[in-house]
Amino acid sequence: MKKALIFLATVLAGVGLIASAWAQTGASLKVRIKDVARISGDDEMYVLVGYGVVAGLNKSGDSDKTLIQRTIANLMQNFNIIVSENDIKAQNSAAVMVTATIRGSKRKGDLAPAEIASIGDCKSLLGGILLLTPLLGADGEPWAIAQGPVTTGGFSFGSDNGAEGGNVVMKNHPTSGMLTNGVKLLRDMGIDYKNNDVLVYNLKRPDFTSAVNMASSINKKFFGSAIAEDDATVKVRIPASYKNEDKITTFVSEIERLSFETDSVAKVVFNERTGTIVMGSDVKISSAAVSHANLFVNIKNSVGVSQPNAFTESSGAKTEKVVDQTTMAKEQNTKVFELPNVTTVGELVRVLNTLGVGSRDIIIIFHCLRQAGALHAELEAM
Repeated sequence: MKKALIFLATVLAGVGLIASAWAQTGASLKVRIKDVARISGDDEMYVLVGYGVVAGLNKSGDSDKTLIQRTIANLMQNFNIIVSENDIKAQNSAAVMVTATIRGSKRKGDLAPAEIASIGDCKSLLGGILLLTPLLGADGEPWAIAQGPVTTGGFSFGSDNGAEGGNVVMKNHPTSGMLTNGVKLLRDMGIDYKNNDVLVYNLKRPDFTSAVNMASSINKKFFGSAIAEDDATVKVRIPASYKNEDKITTFVSEIERLSFETDSVAKVVFNERTGTIVMGSDVKISSAAVSHANLFVNIKNSVGVSQPNAFTESSGAKTEKVVDQTTMAKEQNTKVFELPNVTTVGELVRVLNTLGVGSRDIIIIFHCLRQAGALHAELEAM
């Protein structure tokens, strides 16, 4: 525990030195736009779903004849083969749902993975191949097609069938799997930059000051192009020179490399399980008096034996176990110490280190200071 506190004190002291250096030099931390903001629509998620058949199973397919036999009969009609449902042997096939999640910008012809899940009572999809399956979007139209071998990462062999002596060996979950790059897109997805006149950037951590600073940084390079609409949105007009010459990608690249000063609310984040405390650079504490003491209770049980002597044995006395309990309570001397007006993290760290306060005690003290109105920061537990 002492080593952990020493390590934490060292880290906090390092943070304090850095904060002091910033205060002395007047320098501010700048970040790139690409690291703290994203283009609206560039992270859209498309979920495509399809119903298909996995064939080539080794007698581990669906036993539900109504579902799989009807599906295969309808499939055969696409190849001008008319067959009765009752004549189809479907032990090597399974009905599955295919789900593909497409994130970001994709173009027609790109390949993507998909998840395969059995919807019948098949035992395993091991060794199966998904037949050509259309994947539909939210509008009910085909957005992609899926086909290929199914990777399960597991297996299931054997059978019990409710009979005595049956045995099944199973690894992982063999009734679901992955289709690796087995989905081919039929249309473009994501942002169409060529038909846009304005790019909308969303801050990952909304803040009015950060939004204004970001817009100012863009306007220094592209005058009058950016405006902060709210605490999370900055709109950027694409200059005509970039749009006419089809250099929108170059414009986006130049925007992403620009830097600006971010801002955020003062916050103290702590993890009581590990005793970790992280304080933001804007945390400030008003003058306050703090008293904090610990009460230690030690309970000790000792077991003894009550042995009767020769004179009492004749009266029926027996050897018995005796439990002796000793309880000790010790309270540390309560000390009242004063916290001065602290304006930087460096000063706060030096005060806490001088007082020799442990990390878990600091958490309790911060709660009390916040309740008293002396801690000007948010508290967040992990």
